[in-house]
Formats: sequence, structure tokens, C-alpha cells
Amino acid sequence: MNWLQNIIILIIGFLLSQILIAARTHHRLIEYLLGHSRTTTGGLLTATLFLSYGLSIFFSNTVVVLAMLPVVRKLMAVFKNVENRKKLAALFYCALIFGANTGGMASMTGSPLNIAAAGFADFQAFPGTEHLTFFSWLMVGVPLTFALILAGRWLLLTNTPADLEPSVSLALHRAGSFLPKKPLLFFISNVVLIFVLSAVQFLFTPGPLVSGLNIIDLSFIMYLLIILFFSFIFPRKVATVRNTLKNIFFLLLFLAAFPVILASKTLEQLEKRLHVPFGKAYTALDRFLLNMINFFWKNLFGETFSSLSIYNFNSVLSINRIILEIPWFGLLLMSFSALLLLLIISIGDNPATPDIDGWIFTLFKNFSSWITSSSNNPALLFGIIGISTIFATEIFNNTTVLFVLSPAILAVQPAFPSEQLLLLLLVTVAASGAFMSPVATPVNALAFGGLEKVSIKTVLRLGFFMNLIAAALMTAGFLLLSCFL
Repeated sequence: MNWLQNIIILIIGFLLSQILIAARTHHRLIEYLLGHSRTTTGGLLTATLFLSYGLSIFFSNTVVVLAMLPVVRKLMAVFKNVENRKKLAALFYCALIFGANTGGMASMTGSPLNIAAAGFADFQAFPGTEHLTFFSWLMVGVPLTFALILAGRWLLLTNTPADLEPSVSLALHRAGSFLPKKPLLFFISNVVLIFVLSAVQFLFTPGPLVSGLNIIDLSFIMYLLIILFFSFIFPRKVATVRNTLKNIFFLLLFLAAFPVILASKTLEQLEKRLHVPFGKAYTALDRFLLNMINFFWKNLFGETFSSLSIYNFNSVLSINRIILEIPWFGLLLMSFSALLLLLIISIGDNPATPDIDGWIFTLFKNFSSWITSSSNNPALLFGIIGISTIFATEIFNNTTVLFVLSPAILAVQPAFPSEQLLLLLLVTVAASGAFMSPVATPVNALAFGGLEKVSIKTVLRLGFFMNLIAAALMTAGFLLLSCFL
């Protein structure tokens, strides 16, 4: 069950990222890199680009952007009395999204979109899906995206003005900066374990043992349970039965409280960001929730919490902080976008038929079918699909494009056995390769919202050329891949 393994890898990757963020590993790593390199604009942009790229290969790129934004703002603070602050912000913005989006293409766990596409391919039983694993995606994705990230670096450096140099040296970090060896060793060992398990699944395809699960499936399930146990339940300081029980009930209480937190945060964002008058109803919900949690907690352990955001220092990760630090406004915007999308694609839909057949959906479907049926040349087919997906994503965002085009791929009459799978993967990867619009991907939206005074002109210009390079590399990569599947 590749889909089960992929979901578990995604969850484990998220938990590992939270552990490294809690240890401030990304801050310590960037300080080490800066403390042992030249402090130039090109060096700072390159460090931002490659760090966001490297982290996004193994962690969800949206999580990486949220973790990297404070680092980027710290780097930009090095520049004093810079006249063109908009261009400076645009260059760092591009470095961040070029790295995060490209890293998200490189592995199955780099973007939630990849997992969704893999699940869709597995559900539809496309020929060749049995070869689609974390291992195989990494083997193809890393070389292809590394070429793209080098092109992104070239674009950034050639568009950096000579007079845009930092006025404050970062040499002060040199003495105090050190490589965070233990967190990195922990991270690398987990990545190696995931890589080995996925490689065994890809190379040997073990048979089922229990309820359709093979030895690799069972190993991933056990691995996830171990990570969950040591992240949330096992006491970090004193391993006693009482501390273990406290961690268990802390986890269960806040998981049960999630629906109320969701309602509270939604009302808060609507009132604060969109100025919808709710009379601060979210504060009443927070007080109610805190009182309910304290009622149970005091009866169980004789203690009370002062706030919902209190950190559980008794465990490695605090579940309430993870829930509360979700980018709720971005989640709200994406929900509104999804609702708007459903309304748009339902225009002209016939309610008597179970399938979606709205005007826009039908247009995309017919366009995809026309391209695939009128072209016997795979290079032309992949090129048109790749560049069309990238620039369509600039308008509709990547989730929308994948949602609309995935069912359309079902209508394709494949010229070779794995054509449908390759087209689905091409659309998925290309949908993460939109670098122009601030709303094209969640990565772009989060980065744009987290940095002030970004030059739209610079972003559009650099993003346009990055789109063209990405389309060319994807066409070449998938054309080569079609020769082996």
C-alpha cells in the first residue's frame, strides 16, 4: 500500500520538522553558514535559496517557509540605509520561494500536492504506479530540481545590483556559531531510515502479510508509533508514570479541543483581518475552552493552565502549540479559494449527472484531450502540458489546477502504457513550478505575506524566466522518464 507509506512519511516529516524547529536548528544552521562564509548579498541569497531547497526536499515546503521567514527577516536587517528596499525584499522573497517550491518538487513529501497526486494515481491504478515511491521520486526529482535551483541562483545573482551590499558585517557570528551536530545527526538518521525502507519497497515489492499489509507497511506503522510516542508521550525530563499520564491526557485534551480552537481562530481571523464584526466572540470561546480543560486537568492532576498557549515542557513537542501556530489566515484564504473554485466549476453543471461537467471543467478537459489526441510527439505533448500548467497555476493556484486537471487526465486515451501517470506527475510538479504570482502556491502566499515592501515588478520578471526554465527542464526530464516506463 504505497499510499499508506506516503501518508506516514508525510506525517513523520512534519513531526521531524517540528522537532528541529523546536530546537531552533534552522537558526543555528544559517548562523553557522553565515559565520563561515563571505557576507555578500549573493552569499546571503544563496544561503537562503539552498537552505529552503534542502529542507523542502524532506519537509513540507509550507512548513519550511514558515520556519524560514524569521531567518530571512533577520538577514534583511543586515542591510542598513538601502534605498531600493523593495528590490531587496523581492530578491529574498524569490530566493525563498525558488528554494521552497523547487525542493517541494524533488520528493514526495516536499509538497502535500505530491501525496495527493500519488494517492489519486494509486486509486485509479494507473500503469506504473507500483514504481511510484518515496525512493523513486527522490531518485528522479533531486537531479532535475538541482539543475533548476542552479538556474534560480544564476537568475538571482545576475539581477542583484552591485550597489546592493550589506552595510553591517556578520563576522560577529563567526566565534559563537557552531554546527548543530546532534539535531542534524538525528535528522539524517531518520531520512536514511525512510530512504532504506522505501528503497526496499521499490526494489523488492514484498508480498502482503497481514490484512493486505506487507513487511514495509508494518515497519512504517511501527516507525510512526515510535515517533509519536517519543514526541508527545514519553517524558522529556523525568520518566515517571505520572509524567507519562500527564503527557497522554495533555495530548488527548487538546486533540478533543481542536474543533473549538478551529471555530475560535476562524472568528478571530475574520474579525481582525477582514473586519467582520463578531464582538470578539473568539475570546469567549477561548475562555470557555480554557475553563473546560482546567476542569479536567485540575481534577486529574491538581493543576491549572494560565492560557491555551502554555508549553508542555514535559514532552518534546507540545500539541497545543502546533495547533495554535497553524497559519490560520492562510488556511482561511485557501478554504475561501476552494469554495470559490467549486462555485466556478459548477457553473453549467448538470445536477442529474454524478460527474462534474461544468463549463470551465469541460473546457480544461477538452483542451487536455485535444492536446493529447492531436500530438503523437511526447516532447511536444509534455512541453505544452508543462508550460500550460505552470502559467494556469499563476491564475488559479496549484491546488485548483491539479483538482481540475486530474479528472481530465482520466479521459486521455494513452498512447503508451504509463502516459496517464506521467501526465499526472507532470501536472503535479508543474503546478508547484509557478514562481510569478504571489497566490500561485501556498509557499508564494505565505512568503509574500511574511515580507514587507516586495517589488512586484521584480518578482514577475524573475518568476517569468524561472517558469520558462522550469517548463524546459520538466519537458526534458519527463521525456527521458517516458523512455524507461
